[in-house]
Amino acid sequence: MASREAEINSESPEIGASSAGVADLWFDLPPGFMEFDLNEDAEARMLRMVDAVDPIFATATPEQKLSLIVSGEYILQTMIGAGAEHVSSCFLRMHDGELSQGTLCVLIERPDVGPPNQDRRGTAKRTAVQWREMYPEAEVGLVMLPYGIAAICIYEQDLQMPGVLFGLDGDAIPVKVRQMQVCLPLKTSPGSALFIFMSQDVDHWDEYLDVLSGIMKSISSEETVDDNHSLPDGPE
Repeated sequence: MASREAEINSESPEIGASSAGVADLWFDLPPGFMEFDLNEDAEARMLRMVDAVDPIFATATPEQKLSLIVSGEYILQTMIGAGAEHVSSCFLRMHDGELSQGTLCVLIERPDVGPPNQDRRGTAKRTAVQWREMYPEAEVGLVMLPYGIAAICIYEQDLQMPGVLFGLDGDAIPVKVRQMQVCLPLKTSPGSALFIFMSQDVDHWDEYLDVLSGIMKSISSEETVDDNHSLPDGPE
């Protein structure tokens, strides 16, 4: 995936590539999101994250900072292994003044076989049905975005982080996260873009929904340019 250099600001990453060599879609990253170079060495990335986390979470204990960095890297590696084309992390100051962190991932899922064109509405409906069966406790539905119809699913899950990542032997460390995933059937070819956002900060989830709504509404089949370089704050 190619995109412009991403600091903590707004960018418009391009995702995927159609058979004509054109990106499948673009979307805007709001202020507070930092895109990762997926080809960067993991050790170098974690050292860079230490430098970024220290001033942002100045009052956090060393253990809390370590947990944030290590769990974030573990999730990132899991996403890279799943074939992610985009991963970004956000550090947002919420309305109550608390700093919060979340992770956004985008994958392109293409069928190996099938017709050259797809029924996008039918694809979204089938995905929603599958998600209702897979996650019976989840909120599942369909939503019409400017790009087109999409299936949406919100649920909580328990991740098991290997204890060795935290310098501990033996048992894994349980981490509860809330996740939103959006399946958006592509206009360019058969297949779908899967947007996944997750955060351990369940208390600020409503504010995250405002942020995520803006990202989803910005998805476009044409490249957009956003020169806003604000400081990383949460929604107005």
